[in-house]
Amino acid sequence: MLLILAIIVLSVGYYYTQGSSGPTVSISRLYNLNLQTNQTILINLTISGVSDLASCRLHLAWDPNVLKVTTGNPNGWMDPLTGIQYGVYEGPFLKGFSNSTMFLVNKINNVAGNMSGLYNAIAAEGIAASGSGVFASINFTCVNPGTTAIRIVGPRNGSSVQNREGTQITREDVDGLVTIEPPPPIWTEFWFQATAGFALIEIVIIVLIILVIVKWWRRSQVEAESEKVEDLFQS
Repeated sequence: MLLILAIIVLSVGYYYTQGSSGPTVSISRLYNLNLQTNQTILINLTISGVSDLASCRLHLAWDPNVLKVTTGNPNGWMDPLTGIQYGVYEGPFLKGFSNSTMFLVNKINNVAGNMSGLYNAIAAEGIAASGSGVFASINFTCVNPGTTAIRIVGPRNGSSVQNREGTQITREDVDGLVTIEPPPPIWTEFWFQATAGFALIEIVIIVLIILVIVKWWRRSQVEAESEKVEDLFQS
């Protein structure tokens, strides 16, 4: 019975530390950045630990008083309606699996500080990507020195990561950040990951303590029974 309990406890611990893990979509977080007006920075959008990836489609938002998407780069994405070329570029990740990819943006609004439908997909049928890599990069220009998050926004069916069958891949989003402030302490930045790891260690320790207590209790019971038998013989 005790062995079964230990297996159940360890299985639950493994589920919480490993079973719930999945791909992560993260945006660059830049600290100690004393960015001045008209200076530019490059922000990467990275996907990690993904399997069978066919497409990514994201909506982004930021503070337009701090940043705007750089314009005028001939190598960047061009808005077909306005003819404006923006500093938005396809990353190398999907191209590492297929030369046939599709990269586009639905709309960029520098006044409101948002981008809708940043899309990168493998166009070749039957091919998908696995692993980790940068699927898009954005060049921002500083409007005013300050701090801003670069957030993944919108409904889940708007911002999506899909496999070859068009099914949503469950993911975790890590928003970007541009700030003059230093990075947080490592125990704060990785608190949840560390907590999950420590939780499994604590579970194992608890199980071992239970085993020791049960063994001690059984030995005490055996010794007590032995003393009773000796008392009976002596009497």
